[in-house]
Amino acid sequence: MKLLPQYPPLVNLEIIEIYEYYDFPCLFSCQNASGQIFLAVWIDETPAYKTWLYSPMSKSRLKNIRSGNIDLYDAFKKSEDGFIYQAIISENHNLDVVEIIFCENLNDEYLPIAGETIDFSDAVFPLENKEKIRI
Repeated sequence: MKLLPQYPPLVNLEIIEIYEYYDFPCLFSCQNASGQIFLAVWIDETPAYKTWLYSPMSKSRLKNIRSGNIDLYDAFKKSEDGFIYQAIISENHNLDVVEIIFCENLNDEYLPIAGETIDFSDAVFPLENKEKIRI
C-alpha cells in the first residue's frame, strides 16, 4: 500500500508523528525535504485509490494543533495559506494526482468534526529532536 504521494510539492515526505491509526496511519504530520510541514488526513478510498487532504503549516501551528489549541476542523478549513492539497494516491502503478483546493471550497463532510482535537502536549515535539518516523 502506498501511503505517501509522489507528486510535487508532496514528494519525499517523511512522517513526523502519527495521531490516528487504523490498519495504516489515518491522521499524521509529515515534512518534505525542504522542511514544509503538512497535516494529512485520509478521507476516502476505493479499491483503486486512497484520497488524502494535506494542510501546509508552520511549526508553531503544528505545535498548537498537537496540543489541542486548534481543532482538526480548523487545521484544514482555516489553513494558514488559504488552501490545502488533495492527493489521490493510486493503489497500482498509475500516477498520483495532487490538486489545490481553496479552503472556502472544502466540503465539510470530508473534514474532521469541528471541536475534535488531539492532545500530544505531553509528548516531546519531534521537530525539536529532528527524529522522524520511517515506514
